Amino acid sequence: MKILVVEDDILVSEALAAILTNQNYAVETAADGELAWDLINTYDYDLVLLDVILPKLDGISLCRQIRTSGLQMPILLLTGRDSSHEKAVGLNAGADDYVVKPFDEEELLARIHALFRRGIVSSQPILEFGELRLDPSSCEVAYNQQILTLTPKEYALLELFMRNSKRVFSCSMILEHLWSYEETPGEDAVRTHIKGLRHKLKAAGAASDLIDTVYGIGYRLKPVNCEPEKAKQKKSKNLAANSSSEQKSLSAVAGIWQKFKGRVEEQVNVLARAAEAVNDNTLDNTLDTELRALAKQEAHTLAGSLGTFGFAYGSKIAREIENLLLIDKKFASSDAKKLKILVQQLQQEIATDSQPSQESGDLSKDINPVTLIVDSQPEIIKEITQEANILAVDDDPKILAILQTLLVPWGLKVHTLDNPNRFWETLEATKPDLLILDVEMPEISGIELCQVVRHDPDWNDLPILFLTVHNDATTLNQVFSTGADDFVSKPLVGPELVTRIINRLERNKLRRRMVKTHHRINQTLETLQRTNQDLELRVAKRTAELVQANQNLQLELEERLRSQEALRNSQALFAGIINIADDAIISIDSKQKITLFNSGAEKIFGYCASSVLGKSLDLLIPKRYIQAHKKHVDEFGKSPGQARKMGERQEIYARRKDGSEFPAEASISKLNQGEEIIYTVYLQDISDRKQIERMKDEFVSVVSHELRTPLTSIHGSLGMLASGLIKPESEQGKRLLQIATDSTERLVRLINDILDIERIKSGKVRMEKQSCNVADLIDKAVNV
Repeated sequence: MKILVVEDDILVSEALAAILTNQNYAVETAADGELAWDLINTYDYDLVLLDVILPKLDGISLCRQIRTSGLQMPILLLTGRDSSHEKAVGLNAGADDYVVKPFDEEELLARIHALFRRGIVSSQPILEFGELRLDPSSCEVAYNQQILTLTPKEYALLELFMRNSKRVFSCSMILEHLWSYEETPGEDAVRTHIKGLRHKLKAAGAASDLIDTVYGIGYRLKPVNCEPEKAKQKKSKNLAANSSSEQKSLSAVAGIWQKFKGRVEEQVNVLARAAEAVNDNTLDNTLDTELRALAKQEAHTLAGSLGTFGFAYGSKIAREIENLLLIDKKFASSDAKKLKILVQQLQQEIATDSQPSQESGDLSKDINPVTLIVDSQPEIIKEITQEANILAVDDDPKILAILQTLLVPWGLKVHTLDNPNRFWETLEATKPDLLILDVEMPEISGIELCQVVRHDPDWNDLPILFLTVHNDATTLNQVFSTGADDFVSKPLVGPELVTRIINRLERNKLRRRMVKTHHRINQTLETLQRTNQDLELRVAKRTAELVQANQNLQLELEERLRSQEALRNSQALFAGIINIADDAIISIDSKQKITLFNSGAEKIFGYCASSVLGKSLDLLIPKRYIQAHKKHVDEFGKSPGQARKMGERQEIYARRKDGSEFPAEASISKLNQGEEIIYTVYLQDISDRKQIERMKDEFVSVVSHELRTPLTSIHGSLGMLASGLIKPESEQGKRLLQIATDSTERLVRLINDILDIERIKSGKVRMEKQSCNVADLIDKAVNV
């Protein structure tokens, strides 16, 4: 049995092929719907295993196409979808069954066997033929209950015969059914398997001819003897049918004989004139060249045609006359007399039998292989001969008429030509599938026509069959060396002629199929090569693009690595700057949890960073300021500004680890990162600054008082002197001048002290508290 697997997934396709091959099926595969359709049109398959989703032509469309064309082989769908709708679509398209992927091997084989049992291939689950029994499910073969061990091809061959027990299979048909087109061997392989199968059947007790050879046709199972009554009825029926067929053929031949009887008599009269001319010329027994050629041609024609009409003896006489006329020398007296006697015998033969003889073996042979074909496989013959054109070229119209009579009933269209000079125009007009040529014809012989046909590029593969009176080795070698495919000897034997023509047409049909398939395969290979080249170009182009992209990515990666390194350096620098800063730098999240706490903050607050990270900022704020601080941060978070100085309206205080509070100066900034806001506080401990400012204020207050005192003294002393009330030269005047001078010196000292404040600000002078003796200060003050 031959199965076509149509599956685009290589793994699934190979798995199916392996499973089916193990079951002794011949398996071919196709990867797309169009290739599968070409194979189905070229070869015969017993089952098609069809995937639903395929490239080019999907499985459902291919299934409809198969059924629309009238093909009835079982179709088993493979589908990856288990929905009822998908199954219904496949079955409505013409499928016989379906299997869901992934499939179970046992279920798949069971469904295939079920399809073969539904009557499409066989009506019985177990095939039986007499004592021969074949079980497709177990692949077991037994004869008379004895198990046979067969090779896979022997099993497949026997199964083919048993499933088609009434058919005759030629070697080419067996090759087509049991081998895939990729591994088709020669016909010798078929004969070898037939021989091996016969040997094993004979060893099991079967008849040696259980597999019967129909000579010139092929092989079949020898029919098993029926019951006596049925056999008798069947034999009577066959005899009646054969008798009717023979009567029709004989009647047709008789009609042709009556039509050309006058022409035959003219041909015999030409031979009679030649015989009289030879015998009348007693001096040299010579014969006119023109008359000799004409007589030789007529003798040759009669030798080929008389036997076909049942005049076997007349054909023999005509051949002897032809042989005498072939001698290109003078006739001997004995030859001249013999020629005359032969002509008289030929005249007597034709005059005696006015109707073709029914005892001649030409049309009523008991062994008729063609009848066997018709009885067992008329559909095969109809397929082979349907619309087949045959061109027959012969100078003898009787032979052409006989060919028409023999071949037309088989469904063949026969075109005849009795003038070889019109060969080419007739060939082009009829476009035959097979050419029949007579070997010897006037002006142009059949051998010359064959040579010309074989050298023509349009017709060199046309099958050619020769008709010849001479079947000697020299003639046959000449015929086949010029390119003939087969020959038939004259007189024509109807069954032999029909058998050879049908065989040749079948071979030619198979050869054309193979050529067509090979052409399609070559086209597919060329397409695949072009596709492969295109893919290689695309791959090369894509590879170059990927290489360039890889280089770009490499450069980008290197740039990113450099950026990351720079970022790490920047982060390290930033971290270093933050860590060495004396001021406290503290970062908090939107929940006011501490996320950054630098070394400056550690020094100021007394906490280590690890102990405060993740904790609330409330840890660093006096309790009385916590709520105000949270409110301040919330308002700042909602404000558009990015930074703000804290404590502008009132002083702020922070709390150290030991619980002590200190005044601080701080600024806050924010960084919006989507849903998260990061706040950063920059804080300074201004305790020392506050103390200095207090000391400065106290100093300024004291200095202001001290400045007014000497100025008042100077102003009063100089005012008294200026008024003239007191003379400068007087003791009192000198006293006032001394007071003014001392006050001026004190004022200078005070001004110098004030100038020291700037030096205090610049850090050149440091103010600090010192203990002193109050008495000394009072004494100095009094002295001043």
